[in-house]
Amino acid sequence: MLSYFIEMTCRPSTFRELEVAEQRWRETINRQPDLEPAIQIQRRIITRSGELAAVVNKQLPAVLDLTPAQVAKKLRRETPILVGETIVVDARAIVPFVLGFCEDLSSGAAGGPAGRLGETLDRGRIDIGSLLAASLGRQQAAIRNKAHHVDVAPDLLWLVAELASGPLANRLQQQLLTDLAEQDDELHSMINTWDHGFCAACGSWPAFGERIKPTTQRSLRCSFCGSTWTPTIQRCIYCNEAGNSLITASVESEHPSRHLELCRHCGGYIKCIGVRQPTPFQLLPVEDLSTCDLDLSAVEQGYVRPPMRTFATGNNLPCPPYPVA
Repeated sequence: MLSYFIEMTCRPSTFRELEVAEQRWRETINRQPDLEPAIQIQRRIITRSGELAAVVNKQLPAVLDLTPAQVAKKLRRETPILVGETIVVDARAIVPFVLGFCEDLSSGAAGGPAGRLGETLDRGRIDIGSLLAASLGRQQAAIRNKAHHVDVAPDLLWLVAELASGPLANRLQQQLLTDLAEQDDELHSMINTWDHGFCAACGSWPAFGERIKPTTQRSLRCSFCGSTWTPTIQRCIYCNEAGNSLITASVESEHPSRHLELCRHCGGYIKCIGVRQPTPFQLLPVEDLSTCDLDLSAVEQGYVRPPMRTFATGNNLPCPPYPVA
């Protein structure tokens, strides 16, 4: 389970957010001491991610040119905006962070495989700009195929790419779902009424659902780019089944605001938490880790989180060719 928890890592950019993260980590260790090794790695990665976010926020090193009409056309086809697009990433300022994430992961259970991945990237056998562009487009199969080609661990390459591209994805979704929508009333309406379980920006599943107290409305938080959306119909986010197929289960009676939504039709689950205000993007993985007891409860009952959804875009977008040492 350690590798799963390590995946849920990310990027606070302010001292205040780091303080909040430290408080949540202390609480989590007090409740579940066995998670301390995962938290030690997450602390390193989050600190590095905060530094990366500062670089990205200063000047976004990714270019994606879409008009409101083009975005609206994709959403009408129920296709996430970033999927199937040509995204150009200038990775020069990001390369040190990519190698740093490999070092962070090598300090834990990933050990030798993470070290070998770092050496492979440092030798230029994988073009990092193309890797990040593929990650933004959620091209998981292409990234895994490249990992096999250069003999590195596919899961690790996908994870490092996500860690490095996450702040870029967050900035891009803000441009696409907020800034661009302000220019077009139709697009604004389509984004506000997005009623699917996957993210409109990148197509990823949510990390969890949030209910802002004292309301009863549940919003979903994307596990990759951090976007927020609120489906109008209460149904399974994975298979769209509603009614008797859905079960709401509390793990602890003393914490009714923390519960699971279980689907008997597809066997999927999502955890839901009550919060006073939306969790900042930088702290989403910290909250995800602090609620891992909900994940364990779901797994013990036979429920799972399905793999990332794939979308038919009509485009063949593998990772572009790389120089091979």
